[in-house]
Amino acid sequence: MIKIIKQYIDEHHLIPAGIKTVYAAVSGGIDSCVMLEILYQLRKEYAYNLVILHYNHGTRGKESQNDEYFVEQLAEKYGLKIIIGRLKTKSVKISETYLRDARLKFFEKHVQVKNSSRLATGHNLNDNVETFIMRMAKGSRLKGLLSIRPSRGIYIRPLLAIDRQKIFEYARSNQLDFREDIANRDVTILRNNIRHEIIPYLEKSLSVDLKQNISRIIKDLYRYHTIYEQKLQEVIRNVTKITKTGISLHRKRYLMYDESIRRGLIEYCVSGVYPLNYKVSDRNLLIWDDFIAQAQVGKNLLFLDEGVAIAERQYIMFGHVPREKKEIYKLKLGVSTSISKSYRIRFQQVDKEKVTYSTDNTIEFIDGDKSGPLLTVRFWKAGDSFHPLGMSNKRKLSDFFTDLKINNMLKKNIPLVCKGNDIVWIAGYRLDDKYKISDKTKKIYKLEIKNTGRS
Repeated sequence: MIKIIKQYIDEHHLIPAGIKTVYAAVSGGIDSCVMLEILYQLRKEYAYNLVILHYNHGTRGKESQNDEYFVEQLAEKYGLKIIIGRLKTKSVKISETYLRDARLKFFEKHVQVKNSSRLATGHNLNDNVETFIMRMAKGSRLKGLLSIRPSRGIYIRPLLAIDRQKIFEYARSNQLDFREDIANRDVTILRNNIRHEIIPYLEKSLSVDLKQNISRIIKDLYRYHTIYEQKLQEVIRNVTKITKTGISLHRKRYLMYDESIRRGLIEYCVSGVYPLNYKVSDRNLLIWDDFIAQAQVGKNLLFLDEGVAIAERQYIMFGHVPREKKEIYKLKLGVSTSISKSYRIRFQQVDKEKVTYSTDNTIEFIDGDKSGPLLTVRFWKAGDSFHPLGMSNKRKLSDFFTDLKINNMLKKNIPLVCKGNDIVWIAGYRLDDKYKISDKTKKIYKLEIKNTGRS
């Protein structure tokens, strides 16, 4: 069996060259104990250090404590380092999702996200088949039907091609100890019902090896999905781009593709704002299609908790709902002032001889006779207008930003240097014509903005 597992590891590149540490998630059950034994046997061949991780949920009282003690004994037997985590909550009613999230949080706290380590779990072929049946019954799409993948990020599943019966046979022939959780026989739990009743019933009734058949289907789906993913990634590069405020989606290019690619694009854009496994239903895809095709500039579509898609002329901007910034900052001569933890603006008086004009839009010189030294900084608010340098009329800031193709989310983060209610300088973009330097100007102020990159 070790030969089969090694072949599977190599085929799916589960332990590529350069991996220094493999962490084994060991519960004490037969799957994780067999996995630990095999990873121990392979450690020299792949040149990795092996470390045991055990998470004690504490939901089974003394049994949970015995599991922890058993895994500690395994660590001592193999001479391996062990790291133990324990659930802190004392709540009686804890959902499976909560327990899973707590366990994964513990794992990811200790496993380096870098390429130098991997975390192995004991999922086997039967687990994969059971997951497939559950997801199929719930109407999952192609990606969901892939079930448990050979690897995902730091996670690897070296036993995924091995039937549970073969795992039992390996444990028996190698006299491996393990602990059995009696809850695994509770058929009121959906997965256990599929494992102990539904799969045996179907195999007997249809006279087929259902597990191997479904496993083959999963492999085929994985191949087809890989082709789809490659195409989707190509389209993503052509249709979207990362911005300072989120992700932009090109409207016309989006509409060129079929439903499956459009669905993937929306899922990518939403998940780019919220790093989660977001899925678009048929109904929601129609809503997105209509919005992307028809929405006028400035219209928005809210999603999830605080996500928003805002229509621009050529793009749909995906990001968090922009918060209206009401902070006001006072500038002081000769001082560099921090603005909203994102910028610093330096305000100083200079001699006329030191005024040098350039294309550097982070520096501006203003008529100090007109502005005076009492300047403040705030952010955009509805109704703002100013007289852009070189233009004959006043303009609304919203129109000015639209002309510069500055999206609605970014415009609310651009500092405005003001004298009272007058906008003196849209920092980094344009001076108000009223405050330009003339031959009559006696006092000159220099404004310089720097992006601190901490927003």
